Amino acid sequence: MEPSHVNDWDNFKVKHIKSSVSDTRSLYESYLTFSKLFDELPKQELVRRGWMSSIDDLSSMVPLLQDIHSDKDNAFFRKSDTSNIALCVAWKSRVSTLAKIAVANQEIGGFHGIDKNCLKELAQLSIDVSSIVSLPTILAKKGIILVYEKTLPRMKLDGVVFALDSGHPVIGISFRFPRLDNFWFTLMHELAHINLHKDILNATIFDDLEINNIEVAEKMANRLAKYSFVEKHLWRNCAGKYDISDGTVIEFSNKIGIHPAIVAGMLQKELNKFQMFRKIVDEVDVRREVFGND
Repeated sequence: MEPSHVNDWDNFKVKHIKSSVSDTRSLYESYLTFSKLFDELPKQELVRRGWMSSIDDLSSMVPLLQDIHSDKDNAFFRKSDTSNIALCVAWKSRVSTLAKIAVANQEIGGFHGIDKNCLKELAQLSIDVSSIVSLPTILAKKGIILVYEKTLPRMKLDGVVFALDSGHPVIGISFRFPRLDNFWFTLMHELAHINLHKDILNATIFDDLEINNIEVAEKMANRLAKYSFVEKHLWRNCAGKYDISDGTVIEFSNKIGIHPAIVAGMLQKELNKFQMFRKIVDEVDVRREVFGND
């Protein structure tokens, strides 16, 4: 069945698409994909957030069409159309738009790479909860664009990482979960991709960290993120693996210089015991830290 917006093609504002696009048929096929995804979007929510002026406002979603057309060979778009794919792609498109605005406003420095020592230094900022608010400015000086954009309802995505045509890496964080450890591991996972995989960031990497991803690139990013928080030999001997108490977790966290919620979250995952250390991991609501009570 053809999507309901196919008949709108003649009226679609093609002039907004980059002038280098000459293959009309290819653009039309991208538009068909766009139409299917558009039908799946929670348009009332997008209007409430100011992403669209009305539920029929196709023109405000032109950046989504541009993303689909530029990334149409990405396997993500070849999956069967689901509401979650539509949510993820629309959300990423919003992140991309905000990132381009930041570059246009000259708010971002030049990007010259990020090394493993820098990742460790950034991880230690976690000890101060308020550092979350200043991280976009800190990373902007390194040429990395960090965008905070709240998750859409029912969207199964923690973060994305990709590169703009300018060469600037972009990280989007969705705050799907309000836990501090989830925020920090998502951020460090995406930074690890920038360190390890900067040559493939022309294609967006979508990260749902709840799933056990078996791809080599994802395993590498997980490993680097983990050992940016705590060196391997120290983690191997972490007392919290044997003495399951809040005090032990806090003592170990103070020793290595990161927030206790991160150590608690890592232990929960490794031991597969997610009821442990709930007081520690639930103490900070990162959504409230960033967005207030909105």
